[in-house]
Amino acid sequence: MNNEHEHIPVSLLLTTRNEAEHISLFLDGVRAQSVRPAEIVVCDGGSTDGTGKLLQHEAALRQEESDAPPLRVIVAPGTNIAEGRNHAIRAAAQDILAFTDAGCELAPDWLERITEPLLRSDDVDAVGGGYDLVGDRAAQRWARAATLPFARQNAEQFLPSSRSFAARRIALEKAGLYPEHLTFAGEDTALVLRMKEQGARFVTRWDARVRWYPRPTLRAFLRQHYLYGLGDGEAGSNQARHLRTAVKWSAFLFLTVLAIAASLLHHYLWLALPPALLIVYGIRLGRIYAWNTYRWRDRLGGFLCIALKEWSMFAGYVVGRLRGAPGRNA
Repeated sequence: MNNEHEHIPVSLLLTTRNEAEHISLFLDGVRAQSVRPAEIVVCDGGSTDGTGKLLQHEAALRQEESDAPPLRVIVAPGTNIAEGRNHAIRAAAQDILAFTDAGCELAPDWLERITEPLLRSDDVDAVGGGYDLVGDRAAQRWARAATLPFARQNAEQFLPSSRSFAARRIALEKAGLYPEHLTFAGEDTALVLRMKEQGARFVTRWDARVRWYPRPTLRAFLRQHYLYGLGDGEAGSNQARHLRTAVKWSAFLFLTVLAIAASLLHHYLWLALPPALLIVYGIRLGRIYAWNTYRWRDRLGGFLCIALKEWSMFAGYVVGRLRGAPGRNA
């Protein structure tokens, strides 16, 4: 796979909505790939910022380039992320499908690496790739510090994101494709869990990397993770993870109340217990998240983001579980 213009039997799929700011950079990343897909299929969910026009213009240009993979644009206003991905899957011509997001910057060898196990062996059903968080705003640096490095993750238990993912069509169809009944997010986690339950064989390739920009403000970051939790709740995913969050922080709040009561009844030094627990927890997180390479302000921001995102996701999870998934078939 060393020929710059080699085409591989893979469809590259994504869904967009109001990505005019990023779509040109994304397409440049596709052109720079070490291998080229047989086609690119994009489902636009009703962009109002000109994304659709940019895609249509790019599609027309590619018709004039003999070596450029064709770009097919599906316009489906009002679709959610799962519906958009499924529209692209159904329209794709190839049986090996690679997925990413328009807001991602692709490493030049990403497509080659994410699909290589599938092209090499029929025994592989899906490949999960890595992704690097980038961005210079404070909230983006904190989000990066609050993300577990891939070197510290268990490749066997890793649940890949569709920003860096590839799979066989037959394995996706067997799992029912992306669950369209979810309100907004969590569709990729639910799909991957269902595939694993059905025995799909996964390979993890940390070296198949994309770069993506987390939300630029803390408020947007928390809303994003609330929606992740909401999707988990609607799909019934990651129950053990959210239970651990509830137990951990409930225990901390309980000990904090006891410390306040003890300080009133006995000695004010009991008030040192809650911050001491937070310091010990922060030291433990620093080792897990490799904070030795971060500035102190970003370490503190990372600690804040971890705590707040856990509570945001748990709140979303509870709401999702209580109301159930809209549109779920009985």
